[in-house]
Amino acid sequence: MSEPDNKPEQNVRGVLHVLRTRVAEGLRTGALEHGDRLPSVREVAEELDIDTRIVLAVYHQLGEEELVEVRSRSGVFVSAPGSALLPRRWMLEMLLGAIDRDVPPLRFVDHVRSALITPRVRAAVLECNDDQLHSMAEELRTFYALDVMAIPVDAVTSAAAVRDLREVDILISAGHSEIIARTAEQVGRPYVITHVRPALLQRFSRLLAGGPVYFLVTDPRFGVKLRRLVAPMAHSENLHVLHVNRDDLSVIPRGAPSYVMRSVLQKFPERKHAGREILPLRIFSRETSYEILSCILSLSQARERV
Repeated sequence: MSEPDNKPEQNVRGVLHVLRTRVAEGLRTGALEHGDRLPSVREVAEELDIDTRIVLAVYHQLGEEELVEVRSRSGVFVSAPGSALLPRRWMLEMLLGAIDRDVPPLRFVDHVRSALITPRVRAAVLECNDDQLHSMAEELRTFYALDVMAIPVDAVTSAAAVRDLREVDILISAGHSEIIARTAEQVGRPYVITHVRPALLQRFSRLLAGGPVYFLVTDPRFGVKLRRLVAPMAHSENLHVLHVNRDDLSVIPRGAPSYVMRSVLQKFPERKHAGREILPLRIFSRETSYEILSCILSLSQARERV
């Protein structure tokens, strides 16, 4: 009697693990972004040498988990940001870690909630352009539960700005290190200088190698910073920055990758173009997230001791 074939590709559970891991790893490394088309059912079946019905069942399972979106006659796509269910294994490891420290899971959840939102930490975003002020503030609200005030960096020396900054808990900027450090010392507050996720830069570099890439912005100053960031990359000439309230968006070829800043979506939701819209993505690197969360937890613990 022959031994049973236990290769993971030969069963739904194994294929589910393979495809779920591919999508998760692709998002982590930047090889995939939300909205990207995934290999077709037939392509996966041929690659893994399995029945197409197994692949279809797996894609539908991933669809129920909201990790992918199965579109009739169009294909399978990575779901929109924030829609996927939390991975069960990740939750198990987190809760087991709490139990290992003799902390009941529900109490652990209460501790996390208390640290993040009771009371909420107040942050000031200091930047030189409206696009970054808006994007950074939105990410800080969404992922870190911060109350956020946006202040142009060229206004930080004004009496009104100094008064406002003394009312916040932490200063955050994407640059301007000397100004931010000096201001933080003046108002007696910690600060974080943020960095971009490497996966985003890698993804952007790959897109530039493939042809024109468009950025839709509301502030020309952000366009200047983008061009400076991209200048060392190969094919930097493929970057095209368009001001939505000034430039003609019809120059964007149909299907060309087009990054749309959050400020554009808020201020000019009616502006249409023919490009393949890349929705706002999470900006901050893991190291930046660590710094921000460390500040939040330190502030929360200090309040508990008072």
